[in-house]
Amino acid sequence: MADTLSSMAEVDRAVAAIKQIIDRTTKLPPVLVEAYKEALESASSPVIRRFFEGLANQCPEALEYFVDVDKQKKAEDEKKTKLDTIA
Repeated sequence: MADTLSSMAEVDRAVAAIKQIIDRTTKLPPVLVEAYKEALESASSPVIRRFFEGLANQCPEALEYFVDVDKQKKAEDEKKTKLDTIA
């Protein structure tokens, strides 16, 4: 596993590794998830996009490890509330 995700090839290898682990064990080790999250923090937007698109296409069940659904839902609710207030 790379300390950074700076190329599309690294992203493709990361997605393949995640898919393989999920296929074999049905879950990801927390240390692996944290390592990839840290690598994504310093990655470029295209690399991040490729990572999430790759997971969505090849291993959607792994997305829950990298996306905080509750936080995303709260942000969407806040946005809707603001839009309702303006209207």
